[in-house]
Amino acid sequence: MKRVLLSLAFVLVAVISLKAQSRTVTGTVTSEEEPQGIPGVNVSVKGTMVGTITDIDGSYSLTVPEGSDVLVYSFVGFLTQKKTIGNQNQLDVFLEPDVKTLGEVVVVGYGTQSSKLSLQSISTLDNSQIERMPVFTAQEALQGQAAGVQLTGTSGVGGSQQNIRIRGVASLTAGGSPLFVVDGVPLNDGSSDDYSNTSGAVALNPLMELNPNEIESISVLKDASAVAIYGSRGANGIILIETKKGKSGQSKINVDYYQGIQNPTTVRPYMSLQQYNEYRSLRTGTPITDLPQQGFDWPDAVIQQGAISNLNLSASGGSDRTTYFISGTYFKQDTYAIGNELDRFNGRLNMTHEFSDKARFGANIGLAKTYNDRINSDNSTYAPLTSAFLHLPYNRPYDENGNYTRLGFVPNLLAIEDLAITDYITRRTTANTFFEVDVLPDLTFRTDWGIDQIQTEETFRYPDIVEPTGSGYKRIIQDYKWLSTNTLNYQKYFGDHYVGGLLGYSYEQSDFSSITVEGSGFVSDRLPNVASAATPTITSATGTNWRLASYFTRLNYRYDDKFLFEGSARRDGSSRFGANNRYGTFWALSGGWILSEEGFLQNNSWLDFLKLNVSYGTSGNDRISNFESLGLYQAGTLGDYAGSPGIYPSQPANPLLGWEESAQFDLTVNASLLSNRLDIEASVWNKDTEGLLLDVPIPYTTGYASLTQNAGSMRNRGVDLMIQSTNIQTPSFEWRTILNAGFLQNEVLDLPGASKDNEDRRFVEGSSSQRAIEGHPVNTFYLVRYQGINPETGEAEWLTKDGETTNTYSANDRVIVGSAIPRLSGGLTNTFTYKGLVLSALITFVEGNHIMYDDLRFLNNPNNLNSFNLDPQLLNYWTDDNRNSFAPKLNGDTQSSFAQRSTQHLRKGDHIRLRNLSLTYTIPTGIIERTKIIRSARVYGMLQNFFTLSNLEAGLEPEVNDGGGNNQRQGESFFTPAQAKSITLGVSLEF
Repeated sequence: MKRVLLSLAFVLVAVISLKAQSRTVTGTVTSEEEPQGIPGVNVSVKGTMVGTITDIDGSYSLTVPEGSDVLVYSFVGFLTQKKTIGNQNQLDVFLEPDVKTLGEVVVVGYGTQSSKLSLQSISTLDNSQIERMPVFTAQEALQGQAAGVQLTGTSGVGGSQQNIRIRGVASLTAGGSPLFVVDGVPLNDGSSDDYSNTSGAVALNPLMELNPNEIESISVLKDASAVAIYGSRGANGIILIETKKGKSGQSKINVDYYQGIQNPTTVRPYMSLQQYNEYRSLRTGTPITDLPQQGFDWPDAVIQQGAISNLNLSASGGSDRTTYFISGTYFKQDTYAIGNELDRFNGRLNMTHEFSDKARFGANIGLAKTYNDRINSDNSTYAPLTSAFLHLPYNRPYDENGNYTRLGFVPNLLAIEDLAITDYITRRTTANTFFEVDVLPDLTFRTDWGIDQIQTEETFRYPDIVEPTGSGYKRIIQDYKWLSTNTLNYQKYFGDHYVGGLLGYSYEQSDFSSITVEGSGFVSDRLPNVASAATPTITSATGTNWRLASYFTRLNYRYDDKFLFEGSARRDGSSRFGANNRYGTFWALSGGWILSEEGFLQNNSWLDFLKLNVSYGTSGNDRISNFESLGLYQAGTLGDYAGSPGIYPSQPANPLLGWEESAQFDLTVNASLLSNRLDIEASVWNKDTEGLLLDVPIPYTTGYASLTQNAGSMRNRGVDLMIQSTNIQTPSFEWRTILNAGFLQNEVLDLPGASKDNEDRRFVEGSSSQRAIEGHPVNTFYLVRYQGINPETGEAEWLTKDGETTNTYSANDRVIVGSAIPRLSGGLTNTFTYKGLVLSALITFVEGNHIMYDDLRFLNNPNNLNSFNLDPQLLNYWTDDNRNSFAPKLNGDTQSSFAQRSTQHLRKGDHIRLRNLSLTYTIPTGIIERTKIIRSARVYGMLQNFFTLSNLEAGLEPEVNDGGGNNQRQGESFFTPAQAKSITLGVSLEF
């Protein structure tokens, strides 16, 4: 008992001693603009991870450990202050504004700038905007949020990419997508051909492995001033993504979980067995009793209710020296199409550490593994959402014994889903580490080392019931890129003069390798590996690489923070170009004037800020195959000579092949009005692309058909408009509106060496339906005009090239009928806040484009009777009593030509879509505090793609693109799966 009492006494003394070793400091943080107190100020104990933030009235209370005597106060837009405690128990602090930042900071190439003093045209989304709409991929966060940025979903297949075009299409055959830069690392952006078998699905999403929960901000760099610093990759715009970082004195743990369901936005109509038998009986005269009476509903069998869920755990915090952010995520999606499942695992560690006031180190490391059970998409009989609508309605997947049946050209989709292996696995590591040191008080040296390493593993194994004797395919790809960047950054005020300078060197290289094996003839479906195939059909191992060396600089000058000037230049050397033209120089000049600082505009009550920017500059594009400038030889069976191995020339050399270059002019006005309740940004811009990288035909006497050359030019011009308004603002209610709109006009100016049409216009073929024609947009539809059914004769009619009516279809009568490029695209967001409730609605809109639904040539084709299922509209055929019909008379002369490629299959793509409707409720702090554990909690629900307004008939989805990232083939669909609409419910907790 004595020992117990002594132990208790020892513990009591220790507790009393511990209490005596720490103390509580309280106080209030204010400023000139917030004399009542500033909420959200970081208050931390220097040298420790102890900290807090000020309450809504600016007050704080903090327990300070023994030995600590300095508190650090920091808040965006104010100078950081350090206060010695001494013997005080209360410290009130008055924060001074940081006049050098002057408000919100935006991310730019290789740094940050004040948004008010920046001369660059940048659209930015911060974390608060992304959190309001729990999107599934990073690109979705941009949809309808940035003027001049058009996003089009390629399909509803899980993992498929979205086409992103920033200020138009700047190239024909070179890459058209923007450059994605995550934490300073330009991502590998190979095409679907590089990373997967094209029969597997549409092009894959380059940001599929990035978790939206990890994103702090997304910045879209649009004008020459913004993109020229990236030189060779700036022609298509830049998207900078910054991931979350920890904050000093703000240790917290976040848990976010949501779950939802998904369905297609629309489903194509198709004939039931009864309708099909009726139509067949009418067309052939076969008595209906002789036709199959037992059918199967294939679309109903392959379309299911999809499910989606996401669990994200993260922890962040830090001391005044070290910060950290750790995150882990599991995302799972079963789409509405059978056989399509996506599982993604993400992990991230971001940290920074200050060795001293002059030296810093940081690392941003992201790991991801994605498993994608894929389905074929678009033009493939193995695609469930293609073949389900083509299957004859009396084709059955099972025989009398319940076994799968072999169905021939249009395979048994249920057997594929059940027995086949269609796996696509991606392993990706992106990382950037940096060391930064202040060489002088105003001069900082930084060195970065980054990697983007991708490994994909693609496996197909089809059983005998699908492909006789079975088939197998395996492809493993590695694309390992690393880069090193070194910069010197100088910033200093000399009275009213500010000078900023950036000087840098960057080197990056990527090494790509691929191993592919394929075989057929398997003894048993239980043998999954290609090695078990009796007949190898592919045994391939290839490799390629590219290098890029870059020198760049940027100079900023400001006078009185009112007159602004910026110049940048970059010189890039790319291994992809000819030995005589490897280096390109890109530059930009810009100037700005903050008119609201002038005396003649300061004496008014309605204008808060007014800035005028003008810029002009150049950027480049090198996104072509790695060896297009070289003379190539190819080995293989075609090179065999007299039974001996050999090689043969496959590509001519072009040592003069060089950069595709875009020159852009931009005039931008920024204004804030009515006590900053109305913000307006308007840009007028023009972008000319010269030296288009084209495959130009050459005389066959050379032994080759074509040669990649710099030939041709293109122009994009438009207007970007962004309006943000605070419509109502009271202590308990707020209504904010954001409107983004981009007006675009595209024109192909010159295509030297290209083929000529009947009107002597040069053109480049994009597809059977569209082409790039001089004097017209790059994605111009070139089709025969369909006139309709003549109500008197019951025959289909078209227009000749001269506009005369004819019953004879001829491809020679094709004319220009529209473009796939929208004239207008944008989004409208309204956000309503009432106490803890936030209702946000995002509506996107597109106008002026056309879409070619090529699958209608099959579904509307009477000749496909007995081969495929058909559209019910064919039952609306011409008779004496039904003269305003869809289809010609049953025994008419134009039955066979009725469904030929024409404007009958072309539709206007104008539409308005409720992209996102979310409702969030933040539980009051008073209720949360009772838990003693949870700091904050919110619950939310979201509807996505739930309502679409267009003139399209049922079954046609306006947001499709089976051309993937192909610049020359946009706005076309061949049974492209519709976008998914979803309902999501979630909860977010902070501890």
